[in-house]
Amino acid sequence: MATYVEAAVFVYTEDSRDLVDQVVDNPFGVTVTAVEFDTLQEQPAAVLESTGHVVVAARVQVIKDLLLHTREYDFSLGIIPLSMQRELPRSYNLPTRKDDAIELALRDDAPVVDLITCNDQLMLYKATIGRLPLLDAPIGSSRLGMLWHGLKRFAGLRLLTFDIALSNKQNIRTAACGCMIVQHHRGNVASKHVSYESSISDGMVSLIISAPSSLLEYGKFLFQSLNRSSRRNKLPKTLGLIKCRGIEIKPETELEVTLDGGATTQTPVVCKTLEQSVRINVGDDLREEIRNAQPAKETVNVKNLPRGKEEVQKATKKAIPFFAYASEERFRDLFLALRDDARTDSIYIVLMVLSTMLATVGLFQNSSAVVIGAMLLAPLMTPIISLSMGLLRQDDGLTTRSMIKIVIGVVVALLSAILITQAFTHKIITEEMQARLNPTLLDLAVAIIAGVAGAYTKAYKEILQSLAGVAIAVALVPPLAVAGIGAGRPDWDFFSQAFLLFSTNLVGIILAATFTFRVLGYSSAVYGRHGIRIVTLALILIAIPLYLSYDRIVDKVTLEKSWQHERFLVNDKYLIVRNARLNQYKGKDVMTMELLAREPLTRDDLNKFREKIQTHFERKLIIRADVNYIP
Repeated sequence: MATYVEAAVFVYTEDSRDLVDQVVDNPFGVTVTAVEFDTLQEQPAAVLESTGHVVVAARVQVIKDLLLHTREYDFSLGIIPLSMQRELPRSYNLPTRKDDAIELALRDDAPVVDLITCNDQLMLYKATIGRLPLLDAPIGSSRLGMLWHGLKRFAGLRLLTFDIALSNKQNIRTAACGCMIVQHHRGNVASKHVSYESSISDGMVSLIISAPSSLLEYGKFLFQSLNRSSRRNKLPKTLGLIKCRGIEIKPETELEVTLDGGATTQTPVVCKTLEQSVRINVGDDLREEIRNAQPAKETVNVKNLPRGKEEVQKATKKAIPFFAYASEERFRDLFLALRDDARTDSIYIVLMVLSTMLATVGLFQNSSAVVIGAMLLAPLMTPIISLSMGLLRQDDGLTTRSMIKIVIGVVVALLSAILITQAFTHKIITEEMQARLNPTLLDLAVAIIAGVAGAYTKAYKEILQSLAGVAIAVALVPPLAVAGIGAGRPDWDFFSQAFLLFSTNLVGIILAATFTFRVLGYSSAVYGRHGIRIVTLALILIAIPLYLSYDRIVDKVTLEKSWQHERFLVNDKYLIVRNARLNQYKGKDVMTMELLAREPLTRDDLNKFREKIQTHFERKLIIRADVNYIP
């Protein structure tokens, strides 16, 4: 059961004048005297010497002035946040609903908390040094304003050398784009996912240091920080954390220090903790944290930050790149693996033969399960990924070996499919084969996504087992098998459509994998530009027939849909069309359908029906119809 003070002084400003009546006429039995802040400033002793509790609703600077008075006149403080204040209520766990905020502000059980000073100026919740785009936006900024302010500060973002001296005599030199000083980790967007315990009364000050290796990495950190549901168990790669009783921060150049989004000072900045300084009515959750707080421990976690003279110099040499560069160890391991993948050996040829033969038989059986098994067995994905890296790095050796391996695989696959086809020349075209014809831009989209996934899984050993799933998704061998079937029949239109699908998958994977390796930092922007240009040109060229094919498919679907349950009058006989399907065979449009009729149809009836269809669609069609008679 909450208890309340007997009497209090309510300090208000023009921003909170509308709250005076509500606070004075409170339902908690507290006698409240309202005093304007300007009046209090003229005669602080006359107002504060005789009071034990003060309630304030004002801007941050006014609250800071009152906090300074608490040390002289020994009163507790209750805070009613203004509607424009966002970080203040989050930091002190204050209600934003006015009735609840007034109730909390009038309680008489205010816990003792610490204060932080930066260059002898009070800090309520945070101070920023350097550039922390979006996180250092001015107080009161709209979402659009924050975004615009952040985007402007992204331009030319770079790391600077920082010398940090701790109260325990430890000295740290590192590189960072900016730092944020906080008292505790509650409610702060930059530190909410920091797993280290902190308290508003532990005698510690925390320094969060941001040193992103790329703008993309900083963007990821921002998303984690601004996403309310996002929490982490460990420090993000872009951050370092120091928790100590006192910290001095000295960057290589003088920087502005922004306190609580408003007041400013200059570096070097000395941060001190004023332990157990004031009594403030904080929210219930924060009270519980104070009660359960463990003994304070100093923390120095800078493993994610540049350290050592050479590393710091390298990090501060130029602006932060958009993409991070992979570590030498990661690059070496991946490059060795891809170089092995580019070698042609007997195992590769045997697997290509077996996977293609299995796929071809599965296509003739119209068995999706057998075709999927062939996809899993096929080894064609690995040299394609190697080729992507070769193009990105302009490594002629890796590129040549990968291309040779791919060409050998394609030739072996086509020959294997042709061989199997010779034994099944009597077999009809199955639905599984039809599914590998008429590729469209949608197939290209699948290939691009699969290429991203393939490069990503190859870059990280821990998820390498996912490469099999990527192989199933993109389906490289089945289109080759269908192309081989077309060559074996022979049907060159059949062959060209299937080989176009394979080419689509190939180009899409190479482009996406090349770009993904670039994003993951395996090449500089300048270095990888040539390879990306080559693959992009190939993509543009292959997109033209894909677009035309997509247009044909749209036309096909529209035509088929319009013909479902269509009725025709031919020689005084009604014919009903069902299950109309439009396909291409040897470059000709073939329409298959089911015809329902009540009376026997003569050849003349069928010829007139064909003429009607030809006239209706204004195109030459080969009609294949199954006639069924209904009572």
